[in-house]
Amino acid sequence: MRLRLVVTVCLMVEVSGIAPPLFAAGGTAQYKGPALTAGRERVPEGVVPATLSLEKAIALAVQYNPQVAAAEEGIRISDSQIAQAVSRLAPRLDVATRRVTPVNLPPFSFQSPESTWQTDFSLSQPLYTGGALSAGVKAAREFGAGAQGTYQRTQQQIAFAARAAYYGVLTAEEGVSVAQQVVDSAVETLRVARLRYQAGVAPQFDVLSAEARVARVEQGLIAATVGRDIAWAQLSTVLGVSIPAGTQLTTPRPVTYDEADFETLRVEALAKRPDLTALQGQVAAARAQLAIAKAGKQPTIAAAMSYSLQPKTTVEFGEPPTEIVVSQNSGYIVLSANWSMFNAGQLEGEIRQAQAQLRQAEDAVTGLKQQVDLDVTTAYLSVSAAKAQVAASQKEVAQAQEAFRVATIRYEEGVGTSVEILSAQADLEGAKTRLNEWVFGLNLAVAQLDLSLGRSAPGTEAQ
Repeated sequence: MRLRLVVTVCLMVEVSGIAPPLFAAGGTAQYKGPALTAGRERVPEGVVPATLSLEKAIALAVQYNPQVAAAEEGIRISDSQIAQAVSRLAPRLDVATRRVTPVNLPPFSFQSPESTWQTDFSLSQPLYTGGALSAGVKAAREFGAGAQGTYQRTQQQIAFAARAAYYGVLTAEEGVSVAQQVVDSAVETLRVARLRYQAGVAPQFDVLSAEARVARVEQGLIAATVGRDIAWAQLSTVLGVSIPAGTQLTTPRPVTYDEADFETLRVEALAKRPDLTALQGQVAAARAQLAIAKAGKQPTIAAAMSYSLQPKTTVEFGEPPTEIVVSQNSGYIVLSANWSMFNAGQLEGEIRQAQAQLRQAEDAVTGLKQQVDLDVTTAYLSVSAAKAQVAASQKEVAQAQEAFRVATIRYEEGVGTSVEILSAQADLEGAKTRLNEWVFGLNLAVAQLDLSLGRSAPGTEAQ
């Protein structure tokens, strides 16, 4: 009776170790490794809080990820191009100054033998360019809109990567937790098998089988631990900052998701996708470039005024001496017109090139709209499938837990075998692992759907 009581208590402990309540996606994950060094050198210390929410992680990624910074530089470049295009419409004032020193002048010269300073002022204003300059401004502005769309899309892509990495850490931490529960259960099963073998109520085969399972599941725990550390490193890389030891993730993984119908989502994607907006801006810019090319066939008219400051120089010659002014302040006003009458087909080539580029941009927009449809369709179906898989996996875990409970009771009563216990443990381990993976799959599919719709993730709206 005493041995029977010991075995019963051991089995009760075993059940509590391997079969907690149904899988919960909540909880937190805490990084216990060394400080990760994936961040850029200019990122100050302490930017990662001790408790890191998903929203804060996304905000950090948008702020510090170098891909976002590169896209932001694209906006600055386009702003500079707009300023350059606008400047071509304004008057232009140039000033040039030079010091002239005569060398080896002949005995008689109309040039002063002294060194002199000369300063020239030139003011010019285009009057008519066939619309080329205004089209240039429009093209620059459309390219700027495209750069803005590219920047917004890059933000969304980095936000998606941050969500995936954040959920990846939570999934990896849950995987370690499951693996540790499996190891603890296997160790407990081994302890019970040894007690039963020593008491003569179980064969040595039970002990050997339990020992083999302990060795096997310990390998799984090692692999899960390595996977967790890699997941933290990936999160640090996406954020663009170092994650210090002790950082705790506080946003749980959702296990349910409700969404609108497909057609509503499709309309939303076509209206919100910033990369589509960027391509449409390129189409408008290509039209402006075509206008610039056609303007090359038109005459250009410009006005200019020049004034030169020079010291007054006079020379005398002849009898009686006659004084002649050879240099002094002077200027002129010019109205010029230019029209290319023959250019060996250069202008026609430029027009054909601009037309081809316009068609290319329009085709790109059409292709991207098709890709948007595919992205939304794929993500929508992935979310639906993942939701179904999570629900099925939850049922599987519940059934596996019940099967393990029954196998434990049978083993306790002496009518079951160790093979049943080990098989039930393996089934429960597999069910919980699959549920963990499908919860991650659902979270990833939801994030992918948001990305396909062009939605701004939490933490990026104000960027």
